Amino acid sequence: MLVSHCILNVNAKVYGIATEPAGCRQIVSELLNNGYGIVQLPCVEQSCFGIRRWGQVKEQMNFPGFRSKCYELLNPVIGQVADFYNNGYEIAAVIGLDGSPACGVNYTCTGNWGGEIGDGYGLQSKIKSLDKLPEYGVMMEVLAEMLDGSGIVTKFLSVDESNPEASTQELISKLIG
Repeated sequence: MLVSHCILNVNAKVYGIATEPAGCRQIVSELLNNGYGIVQLPCVEQSCFGIRRWGQVKEQMNFPGFRSKCYELLNPVIGQVADFYNNGYEIAAVIGLDGSPACGVNYTCTGNWGGEIGDGYGLQSKIKSLDKLPEYGVMMEVLAEMLDGSGIVTKFLSVDESNPEASTQELISKLIG
């Protein structure tokens, strides 16, 4: 199982928005209880922008430098996963985090977000432009491409941290049933 970094370590999120004190215990323990090994994906957002970054949208990360950092950080993970895969292990799924501009699976955040946020810079119109986009986040796009290029077939699933109980049950039913 390949899991977005912040599912195991919420401290990598934008400072102050963590929904759990450490990690998504319910999701992680349910995966382990059902026999899944876990490979933690890197947090490219933290690597590029640090913990004290502002919340961002996909458009801010969809540029060559960020994509290049995704390839750089994901390359050793792909090597490890390819070793598992080539030795008979099933890569059951990639688990992302919907809404994330990097790790979204069913949707990512979008909008005319960027520039200055002070008076006179159109902050209210920027806020009104924020929305959901039914696409992968940037890192998930790169990861899907890298897995495909390595001949590794798996599904992409997501969790909703705001409702961990329901999200965990839905995730496990998609994996088992």
